[in-house]
Amino acid sequence: MRMVFTAAPDEVFYPARDRLVEAFDRWARRQRRTVDPFVVEVLIEHRWDAGDGILCRWHPADLREALLDWFPRKVTMPPGEWQAVVPTVHAFVDFLFTEDLADLRCAEPDHLHAALDTLAGDFDVAMSDPSRYGLAKFWGMQMLAADVDPADPPAAERYINDVRAGRITVDQELLDQVMANHLTAADDERPQPLPLVAMPEDATLARFAAESVTLARIQRFAHWATPGRTLTATGRLRLADARELISLLDVADVVDPQIGGKVFTTKSSEELYETSVVFAWARSARVVRVVKGQLVPVKSATKLLADPLALAHRVFEAFFSLGEAVCGSGYAESMIRWRFDEVTFALLMGLYLAQGEVDTADLEEIAFRVAEDTMVVDLGSPHADIWRRQCDNDVHRLLTQLHLLGAITLNDRQAQLTRLGTGLVAGHLRREGITVPTWQDMLDETAEVVITAAADAPPPARDDLLTGWCQRHPDTASADLHALARRTDDRAHRTLAQAYARKAGRTTNRHLQGLSSTP
Repeated sequence: MRMVFTAAPDEVFYPARDRLVEAFDRWARRQRRTVDPFVVEVLIEHRWDAGDGILCRWHPADLREALLDWFPRKVTMPPGEWQAVVPTVHAFVDFLFTEDLADLRCAEPDHLHAALDTLAGDFDVAMSDPSRYGLAKFWGMQMLAADVDPADPPAAERYINDVRAGRITVDQELLDQVMANHLTAADDERPQPLPLVAMPEDATLARFAAESVTLARIQRFAHWATPGRTLTATGRLRLADARELISLLDVADVVDPQIGGKVFTTKSSEELYETSVVFAWARSARVVRVVKGQLVPVKSATKLLADPLALAHRVFEAFFSLGEAVCGSGYAESMIRWRFDEVTFALLMGLYLAQGEVDTADLEEIAFRVAEDTMVVDLGSPHADIWRRQCDNDVHRLLTQLHLLGAITLNDRQAQLTRLGTGLVAGHLRREGITVPTWQDMLDETAEVVITAAADAPPPARDDLLTGWCQRHPDTASADLHALARRTDDRAHRTLAQAYARKAGRTTNRHLQGLSSTP
């Protein structure tokens, strides 16, 4: 029987939940244990929906959170049924261990039973306290108290209509508290877990960073600024300096371009797009600064400039503030400039979650949806196409800069995070306090957790993970995978477990043969 459902979709989880609950109910009958299957149903659904989806691994803290917070807040049950909850969870613990479903990281059954005994009294108090209810449960319990079945839509609608008409009164102070609970719970909802990523070692990331076009340009720009460079009265690069930088930075800008036989005089360095982006980026990354009209290097950045990976992280963080430089300004600007940080993050997360190539048309759509909120324009008018083209153009500019940084690969139709880009996005997420799961984290996990993660991964990543896991556990990998293959009712998981059990077994046999032949 499958027991790990981390990030599993509804169509996978719910049929498996029903099979598990039915198996528990059959077991309880054989054991002559009085249980309420509904309790286990909502318990494991909560673990899947709001937890890690590992139904075979429980600790006292998990039971405490479920019984003293989740049940009082969310689970609508008549008071006469509350007394069956804790005994049913006791039985579920025994079921997991007697049926060999608990995994190696599950707390010992004695510890779980002791925790349940300790919180039994608190559970009754919590379930009896309506101030703990969530909004849906509040109305459900109100209906039950009035002999109205909340599962009967017409009856529930009549009850709500009576409340609205004043024919039924409710405790307004209590309802206010319940509303506060509802809003607090919404704020505390845990985001969906991020997918596992293969995180290169820092030495590898540093090597990729050393090959970055943008980082090389910023390093050269900072060195060029070392004597101090006078800026214009408006704080821009002088045109003569910009001419020098075009060659030094190896950018495509042209001073006084000739188009159709006509020369267009460059009047300001602002017209030199790529040079202006490097200038703005170096300032935002704090490797240069302006002092009394002079552009000078930041002394404390000297060490940073010599460390490609540290510089890459600094420059990547600075990119989120480059809306004006990357998108440009003027009458025909797109609205992406004003939400550049949000658009950039949305595009990077789209690439991070995809873990593969993404059509640039899809990225353009994501960016437009983010920017759309600020557009004071009728999207049904002919002007909407103009706004969309401007946004698409700025998405191309944004992606081009990430490509020059080395964070993505890019062609006319698709983009994909590079290994450096994966490392930079992961670093950004961690600095925001977000947990970033990696393949390396999985190497010490149990067989089913690893198989579940590998089953949804692209084939190369799947093989890397399972091969690495088998190598980490040479003495037990084959037996653990064979045991999982016998137990699970998930065909894909069984096939994968069997394949790598055989592979691990062959590796172990070769290792033992090598030991036996050693004099």
